[in-house]
Amino acid sequence: MVVWYLRRGVLLALPLLVPLHVRAGEVDGVVANAARSWLVDWVRQKAWPDPRIDVVVLAQRRPAPQCGQSLQIVPIDVSQPAKLRFSARCPDGTAQTYTVRAAVHTKALAVSMAQPAGEPIGKGDLQLADVDLALMPDATLDPGEIAGRVSQRPLRAGQVVQVRFLKAAAGVRRGQLVEIVSRQQQFRISAQGTAMERGEGGALVRVRNGASGKLITARVMGPGVVEPAGAGAPAAGD
Repeated sequence: MVVWYLRRGVLLALPLLVPLHVRAGEVDGVVANAARSWLVDWVRQKAWPDPRIDVVVLAQRRPAPQCGQSLQIVPIDVSQPAKLRFSARCPDGTAQTYTVRAAVHTKALAVSMAQPAGEPIGKGDLQLADVDLALMPDATLDPGEIAGRVSQRPLRAGQVVQVRFLKAAAGVRRGQLVEIVSRQQQFRISAQGTAMERGEGGALVRVRNGASGKLITARVMGPGVVEPAGAGAPAAGD
């Protein structure tokens, strides 16, 4: 297999040595194993659970290199996980480039309902959905990367959230009257309150519930809108 290591924050690989006189079909298999190994390490760094990895080595017009010693498989372009490029090299300089199509199937966070652009996304708006990480490497399983932020483009129900299209929502000021919103699946409950401190979009702030007088911790969801933080947080009207 390929041995990967970090050097100054860059993922590098030691070449894979292949036995002498491998046939063309065998080289394809070794390249596929090298690609699968790279993807396994890439997924492990991102801590994705139980991914299913599929790789296909595209057909070559030229014959595979035949080495008098040993063949090396070296990654030359792994910037796009869905389309990896490896080089099969002989010690005499003969080389062949292989392109590998890849898919990494797992679960990621998606919106449960259609979400207009610019509207803050709450934890209650999220659900798990199937995703190909090779095509969407900026998908996430961490609600904290999404909650309280807004999408720069509309999202349809069930669409996986891509972090690169999110931005911070507007914040609240200390002493500002705010709407405390609690979302539970298809239901939305709201109450009035007062922000006890300043906070940007996505930040946790203390809010006094206008009806009960209780202090709660809430996440800033947008201009003048907060959402009770944590699964055990009181409902908006408490």
